[in-house]
Amino acid sequence: MIVVIILISITTFILLLITDFKMGQISHKKTGNPINIVKTHGQYELFSNGLTLFEAFFQDIAEAKVRVDISFFLIDQDEISRKFLDILKKKAQEGVPVHLLGDRLGCYLINKKTRNELKEAGVHFAFAEKPRFPYFFYHLNRRNHRKIAVIDGKAAYIGGFNVGSNYIGHNPKFGDWRDYHMRYTGAVVGKLHAVFIKDWYASTGKKLTPINTKHAEGKKVCVIDSDGIGVAEEFNRLIQSAAKEIIVGTPYFIPTPELLQSFKTSLKNGIELYIMVPMKSDHPFVKEAGIFFLNELYQRGAHIKFFDAGFYHSKVFIVDGEFADIGTANFDRRSFFLNKEVNTYVYDKTFIAAVRKDYFQDMKDAVSFDESWLNNRSLSTRINEKIAAMLRPLL
Repeated sequence: MIVVIILISITTFILLLITDFKMGQISHKKTGNPINIVKTHGQYELFSNGLTLFEAFFQDIAEAKVRVDISFFLIDQDEISRKFLDILKKKAQEGVPVHLLGDRLGCYLINKKTRNELKEAGVHFAFAEKPRFPYFFYHLNRRNHRKIAVIDGKAAYIGGFNVGSNYIGHNPKFGDWRDYHMRYTGAVVGKLHAVFIKDWYASTGKKLTPINTKHAEGKKVCVIDSDGIGVAEEFNRLIQSAAKEIIVGTPYFIPTPELLQSFKTSLKNGIELYIMVPMKSDHPFVKEAGIFFLNELYQRGAHIKFFDAGFYHSKVFIVDGEFADIGTANFDRRSFFLNKEVNTYVYDKTFIAAVRKDYFQDMKDAVSFDESWLNNRSLSTRINEKIAAMLRPLL
């Protein structure tokens, strides 16, 4: 009898969670903001190494004179994060306004003691996306996954790096961390700043004024501000626009059925498809969730590799060598339907050729997804694949 009661209780709890999640999705579709794509221009620099990124980033903050506005999904508690927070505190003590926004779950290590230290130094800190009612479980899964930093309205950073020692290769589990992060100058900075200002208002109810600066013309860029509506459709449009080649780099590959079908159609039409994902996994079930989709495409001629020289966290999508998407969105259901993300489209062929060259160098040294790898999967991996199939909407 006790066992029956326990089973009924567990089943009821699971059904309540599913109902909460589904109702939250329906509500968000009615009230949420659709994907916003803004054309602009600017100059840019790509970082694929955490050490060089943090060196430039911290230097920009140290030289700030007007205002520093920063948002991260994850801020750790280690040497790099302490250095980052110390720079912000020093800048605030110099009289420069500093605003720091951290996702409520991703930045859970920013404890009360740390928040008080930031406040005492003059740093304005806030959490983004606090879980709330109604639809608590749904909101628990909705995260602000953006990484935006705007310094003096003149320079902006976005990309895949968070703040922590993992991102400079100090975690022996992952080793070297492969990621992409952009530093922008020019008019694009104002467009990225608008995304931060909107998030700050949503989290605090306080309005920040834009920083008006004059910018040189620069090269064509688009800013893509997304909130879980229209992201999958935009990726589908990009896939269907390809004539020769599609390049995908992502830590998690969990496409929708529509995206999977578009990839299959592209392969059928003779378009080369390259996909690179990490061999190692930083979250349970995400690697296993992607194996089914990768195999479907491998069987149809896709070139698929596992990056095994560290951890692959890059988010890059290149079409025909003429267009590159780099930002915070992964190729998974969370980025498609749950997370707040920000990406940029770059059209400079010289820049894209350099990114493409780096990508294929990584592929050259990676492990092939092939029949041998598939046949040698462990029993635990195969079991986890079955479990992951049920969890795809949350992965």
